Amino acid sequence: MDARKLQWRGEILYARIAPIFVLATLLLSAPLAQAVPITIEITGNVTHIGGYNAPDTIHEGSNFTGTYTYNSSTIDSGGGTYQHDSPYGFNILIEGYEFKTVPSHIGQFVISIWDNHVNYSGVVFDEYLVKSYENSPLSNGVLVDEIRLILVDFTHTALSSSALPATPPALNEWGTKSLQIYGPGNSLSIQGTITQAVPEPLTGVLMLIGVLFFRRRR
Repeated sequence: MDARKLQWRGEILYARIAPIFVLATLLLSAPLAQAVPITIEITGNVTHIGGYNAPDTIHEGSNFTGTYTYNSSTIDSGGGTYQHDSPYGFNILIEGYEFKTVPSHIGQFVISIWDNHVNYSGVVFDEYLVKSYENSPLSNGVLVDEIRLILVDFTHTALSSSALPATPPALNEWGTKSLQIYGPGNSLSIQGTITQAVPEPLTGVLMLIGVLFFRRRR
């Protein structure tokens, strides 16, 4: 292989990995308290669609993909509740429609981590709940009141504390794995089953770097 091709391939490789090295350098040189935002990618399929304003292209069996992003250093405001301001939130795509938290908000994206939670009937369970209360209207003008991700484990073994996890939930540990989207009144109701939850690629790299960082500090 001639020198020009080698140089060209080297430049492409450098262009791909340089941003990762830059972020790694920033992370390793930053104070430990400055956490990197965590982005979790989710996929699944729609199990229910209803409401007089429901898009006619979305139906049972439609696939959805998307992300939710949060800050793992957010302080518990009480009872395992972690309230986030923008830019944290959801971004879900279903059949060309984007369901997302508004770009600018104050405290309208909340994650609740409930370990050994007891409901009014005395039932004990673990719950991982992500809610977006302020969302952008769809491209056709339909309003979206709430976006929810709900994981429930009635064996109450999925969680060991109410700490905010820095890793994706292990779906095999949860019985209920639901994505829910609602509009005002009876205008929109979408429910789906989440089949995968993994770290967004760059988040995965930063998680690995974080592990190496902790080992280096010991």
